Amino acid sequence: MTSHRLEEIVSLDKLTLTLDSVAKATGMNLCVLDTLGNIIIYPCNDAIFCKCARQDPAIRTACLAAASHASFEAARRGKTHYYKCAYGLIDFSVPLFYKGEHIGAICGGSTRSNISDDKLDYIYAPISLENHPELKKIYDNMPQVEEERFLEMSKLVSKLADYINHFGILLELEDHSTKTASNYNKLQPALRYIEQHYKSQITIHELAALCMVSPTYFSRLFSQTMKTTLSQYILSMRISKAKELLQNRSIKIQAVAAEVGYDDPAYFIRKFKQVTGLTPSEYQAMSSSER
Repeated sequence: MTSHRLEEIVSLDKLTLTLDSVAKATGMNLCVLDTLGNIIIYPCNDAIFCKCARQDPAIRTACLAAASHASFEAARRGKTHYYKCAYGLIDFSVPLFYKGEHIGAICGGSTRSNISDDKLDYIYAPISLENHPELKKIYDNMPQVEEERFLEMSKLVSKLADYINHFGILLELEDHSTKTASNYNKLQPALRYIEQHYKSQITIHELAALCMVSPTYFSRLFSQTMKTTLSQYILSMRISKAKELLQNRSIKIQAVAAEVGYDDPAYFIRKFKQVTGLTPSEYQAMSSSER
């Protein structure tokens, strides 16, 4: 069970407006599912073909099941999942994570594209439209999106998903009460210290002393204000720094581990996969391939 929900992290109204703009600019259909596959933001710029097809309850159920499956696979693998639906449309699912926790997915596509099958992660058994002349006519009139453009559009959505964590923090700060803002200011000495010494072993006693409060009070203040534990906060920072280093394909995993404060590379690999869903090697290879 997740401890965070998307609507607690970002404004769904603001996110919907953003997705609507992206959908209209790219010509894609975009929606958002939670971790159980339930729709929490309904399709923006929904394709006419999909609207008509989903009037059939069986097709609607099958479409949602496919999107849910794609969302699960995207979360499991920690990266965008591409698939071809039973009617030949290309779709994708981008996992949403917040502080290392899976909170849902942005699903998109519903477009015709000449993207090659080897670029897809899953292909559903095709269903003929010969017995549905009206749907076939709509399908035949859909514009085809070139493979390169389709992949670039999906990367745009992936970038948006990457920043959900940052959006959440910004919106949390925007909506803080005076008391919460004051608490955040109290933590500034500790936060600056963590930023400078995240590689080292940091104790609550050290941080509490910097903030001139007791360790017990500091622990409670930190978790209430930052919405996470101290250990999880430091872990997230270490993994974030590691991801930056792994953009360089020539750097060794052992060197990255040492650089972010892990003496044991095997332990670093376990913690990295715990947060990202990928091993450092997999993340490094994926980052290199996307350039």
